[in-house]
Amino acid sequence: MISIAKQTIEYFTKYQKAPRVDELKIDNPSLLESNWSIFVTIYQNWQVRWSSGNIKEIKLNLVEEIIENTIWAISKDTRFKPLKYTEINDIKVRIDKIANRRVLQDKEILKIDPTKSWVLAIKKDYTTMALILPNINPILLNWEDLIPVLESKFNIKKFDEKDYILYEIKTEVTDDFETTKNTV
Repeated sequence: MISIAKQTIEYFTKYQKAPRVDELKIDNPSLLESNWSIFVTIYQNWQVRWSSGNIKEIKLNLVEEIIENTIWAISKDTRFKPLKYTEINDIKVRIDKIANRRVLQDKEILKIDPTKSWVLAIKKDYTTMALILPNINPILLNWEDLIPVLESKFNIKKFDEKDYILYEIKTEVTDDFETTKNTV
């Protein structure tokens, strides 16, 4: 999966268009036969620099999901400038395959371990959403740490869960970080 993301990054930053599936070297053909929702997160200097993904499968297969989310991350994540071809050697890639997602019931957010689970909050009027990934921010050690982050992401003074649809999301992580650097 990481190889597909890296090939996509190189191709897109060089040609400013998405590669076709048949233009990529795919070592694991089963990726063309499976479908998962994923998030692609790209790091530069060990900091999150770009990210994009879905909590529901959109494309026909995992390879197409990786291509789409990689391109969205490096070119349309409005928090950051688009990735340049000259920067591709300085990046690391993390792909989270969503293994389980469930809607949280009343007060279940109090049981979330933000070091292991993602939290997705969607305002009930569907105007805004916020996603908090595990092991991305070291201040997230328990559920109480989630609340200030949600307040900041929604730009509100007091988070009230009754105004939001909350999901707990579990993922399987694949990345190209060296094992000696334990940052995610």
